[in-house]
Amino acid sequence: MTDSGQLDLPPGWRSDAVAGGVDLRIVASGRKYIVAGAGILAALAVSRVIVRWNSAAVSPWLILSFILSAFALWCAMGDEVWHLERNCVVHRTGVKRWGYSRRYQDASLEVRPGFSTKFSLPYYRLYAVIKGNSSFLMERGEQELLQLAKFISYHTGWPVQTPTLDLYS
Repeated sequence: MTDSGQLDLPPGWRSDAVAGGVDLRIVASGRKYIVAGAGILAALAVSRVIVRWNSAAVSPWLILSFILSAFALWCAMGDEVWHLERNCVVHRTGVKRWGYSRRYQDASLEVRPGFSTKFSLPYYRLYAVIKGNSSFLMERGEQELLQLAKFISYHTGWPVQTPTLDLYS
């Protein structure tokens, strides 16, 4: 707990107080390098489109330049936010007002461990459980996810269920 009575967030996360609740989001400090890289590759693909404009080989370069441009724009302007209120989480992804959102109410939080099918690496996922139905919220490392679950629980009032998290027992 901090001096203000709020729970601490893991590194790389931030919360902003907004009307009616709190917005939780990942700090996107490294995005500018991804945007620059994708933008440069998109510019190179566009130059290939211009060079090959009157040939039959323009289609793959046109598709590649569109995909890279869209990816660079998404990385530059896209956002993912978990809006937390009492007994409510709204998960939004998109660009400004265009996007997708999903509302969860009357739920509990559950942290589930598992192993990946390749290399048997452990993972931890957070679910909102509503009337026995689970909805995936996020996947992170064990300590980070437990800290985020406590933060979400603090703001929503939902209980956190943590089944046995020892994957190696």
